Amino acid sequence: MISTDTPTVILFDEHKKFHSFGYKAEEAYSELALNNEHHKWYFFKRFKMILHENKIKIEDVKEKKMLASEVFRGAIEYLKDNVLDCLTEGIVLQNSDIHWVLTIPAIWTVSAKQVMREAANKAGIYVTQLSIVLESEAAISFCQMIPRDKIKGSDVAKFDIASPGTKFMVISLEDNTSDTTVYERRDDGGLRELHTANGGAWGGTKVKEEFFSMIIELVGGPIFTKFINENWEEYLDMQNQLEIKIHMVTPKTSGKMSITIPHALLQTFESKSGEKVMEAIDGSPYARKIIWKGEKMRIDAQVFKNLFKPCTDKIVKNIKNLLKYPDVQGTNIFYMVGKFSESEMIQDAITTALPRKNVIIPDAPRLAVLKGAVIFGHRPIAITSRKSKYTYGINISPPFDPTIHPEDHRVSVDGNDRCRDVFKKYILEGETVRVGEAKSGEHVTLNTNQCEMLLNVFACPRQNPLFVDEGDVEYLGNIAVNLPEYADEVRVEVKMILSEAELIVEAEEMSKRTKYRAYFEDL
Repeated sequence: MISTDTPTVILFDEHKKFHSFGYKAEEAYSELALNNEHHKWYFFKRFKMILHENKIKIEDVKEKKMLASEVFRGAIEYLKDNVLDCLTEGIVLQNSDIHWVLTIPAIWTVSAKQVMREAANKAGIYVTQLSIVLESEAAISFCQMIPRDKIKGSDVAKFDIASPGTKFMVISLEDNTSDTTVYERRDDGGLRELHTANGGAWGGTKVKEEFFSMIIELVGGPIFTKFINENWEEYLDMQNQLEIKIHMVTPKTSGKMSITIPHALLQTFESKSGEKVMEAIDGSPYARKIIWKGEKMRIDAQVFKNLFKPCTDKIVKNIKNLLKYPDVQGTNIFYMVGKFSESEMIQDAITTALPRKNVIIPDAPRLAVLKGAVIFGHRPIAITSRKSKYTYGINISPPFDPTIHPEDHRVSVDGNDRCRDVFKKYILEGETVRVGEAKSGEHVTLNTNQCEMLLNVFACPRQNPLFVDEGDVEYLGNIAVNLPEYADEVRVEVKMILSEAELIVEAEEMSKRTKYRAYFEDL
């Protein structure tokens, strides 16, 4: 069974076939590197955040590419099989007996979410047995169930969270991501999303990046790259030790902190530069703040604590910016969840920035999302309304108007001039929509004797897209409507509905009242 601390790394062989995940992947790749046999293999680290960048293909540590959906398929299939192996010991249990819940960062794009559903389907988890839920909503499911004595924070806030009208913010901090969502408790006990989730790559990994940037500043980028290429196992050990140090340091830590640095890095630097490493340190901003001898580096505690600042500054700034929005003003309760929330440095940064607020941290915040996902699978949280993160619509071709339409969008349909790829909007970005409420529109066939109407669905992060071929407009998929034969004009009514977990598109052919339905990610 894998542990909650298993690193998010995955290894594929030279034929792009899944080999291993987590610690086993690290060990196998290290062994390959020692034998100089790793060059054709695919080793992916921190690929979760890479998907947020809307890349169809993602790069491994050696910049070799694979389809993002195949990388995630390998990870999901491994986790699914691992769970089944553990659950079926002594009992008869099949994949079809399980409802699976995948949690995702709230800041992911709609395309990233579609990739996850596609990857899960390829891994053998089908749409009827899968829920995809935001990490923040999974965390809320957990936080509302835990005993009051297991919550660190204001006693008043522990009871206010269930009161109608209470506004609270979920700050989900993981290794790779930081995302923030704001909710309000409704009179019916449900939750209203007050502001769409936002955040960035401001998790614990950002602190590691700052540390390695400091090392590169001392030894130089080419030398550090050479060290990694030739000493992969030592590099992984250094990362793992750094992870421990990041969670050990507190605002009260003083004096010097020790960390083991592979001797190979010092040797590589001194042999290539012809300079002693302490000479380089003495000529840097870290003079008298860092001592590096052999495999030991001693760093002033304040220097190490400063590594958190770029990350904590962005998290705090994001929180304060959110509190300026009219709908969010009055938010007085803040849940900190996720692995990075266990760091006393990040706890101190947020509580200091919110001195008159109630900051709540559950026991073992790294498990809040995991346990919340299990609770959500049994009893989904009641989100009664959402603030749409995107503008959703369908492409249409209205009559061409030279006063408003660009010439390069003019097309001829049955001898009539039309404007292609106009974005017909159904739901606007930033619009508050009640869960289950339908936004309706009507579409008419353009060609005589048309046998099918293909409704292409698009999303845009802006309120006012004009055309679906604009750069930030994303194609989500389509819904095909069969039409009656020999009809000159057929009308199709379209409805777009935000459910608790997805965007539902319904299309009804009006002459025969035939209905069609398709589902798209909206979380």
